[in-house]
Amino acid sequence: MTTRELVIPAKMKNIYTEKRYSPAVRIGNLVFISGMLGRDDNLNIIAEPNAQFVQLFENLGTVLVSAGTSFDHIVELVGYFTDLQRDFHIYQAVRDRYIRRDFPAQTVIGIKELSTPGLLMELKCVAAIPD
Repeated sequence: MTTRELVIPAKMKNIYTEKRYSPAVRIGNLVFISGMLGRDDNLNIIAEPNAQFVQLFENLGTVLVSAGTSFDHIVELVGYFTDLQRDFHIYQAVRDRYIRRDFPAQTVIGIKELSTPGLLMELKCVAAIPD
């Protein structure tokens, strides 16, 4: 039987306790990462678009490391944008700072809104755990 393990980095415990979801769940050699947002450690939204995307990727990196993997082992990204046409090029430029080769599968979707006003995007991810 495959073990299901919650991945909750120390600085993201408030996500689990206040928002009531796990930042990620590890099953076997895969980790399923919840939608990451451009929020700081106190769950405050970063207002400036470029900085919000950077924070989103920093948050994603924290979860990846806690799960025992890295940006190099991402297999899929799914992004939900509140204004896809306006923000996709900003996201792509920031993403390329973190993911430089062996690009993962990616889907991007324009949506009406996210859970909190001011959020520009939510990015969920699946990554492999290296042997």
